Amino acid sequence: FSTMHYLKLLAVLTALSISSTSATCFNSGVSWDNKYSAKDELNTACNALDGTYDALEVYSVCHNSPDSQQKYVFEVNNQNRHAVSLSHTACVANLKRQIDNCDRGGYEVFGGTRFK
Repeated sequence: FSTMHYLKLLAVLTALSISSTSATCFNSGVSWDNKYSAKDELNTACNALDGTYDALEVYSVCHNSPDSQQKYVFEVNNQNRHAVSLSHTACVANLKRQIDNCDRGGYEVFGGTRFK
C-alpha cells in the first residue's frame, strides 16, 4: 500500500464513522397503544425539538395520547462536542423510525445525535 492508498482508506473510514447509525429497541416497558396516534404527535413534538443544539444539549417533550392514558416522551440529545442543527423533517423522520421499528420505543444515534 502506498501513502495515497492509506489516505483514501482513512478518508472512507472517517466518512463511515461520521454518518454511522446505531439503533436499540427497548425490550421492556409499555408497548405503543397506537403507533399511528404516536406518529401523529411527531409533527407537534418536532415543532419544539427542531433547531440548533449546543454541544451535549438535550431536549425532550411529553405528549398525551389522544386515544388512551399513555404518554409519549420524545427526546433529542446532541452528543457531539459542537453545535448541530436539526431540521423539522429530520426530527420527524428519525423519531418515526423509533415508533415504526420498535414495539416499545427505542433510541438511535445518527451523526452523534440521539433520537429517543
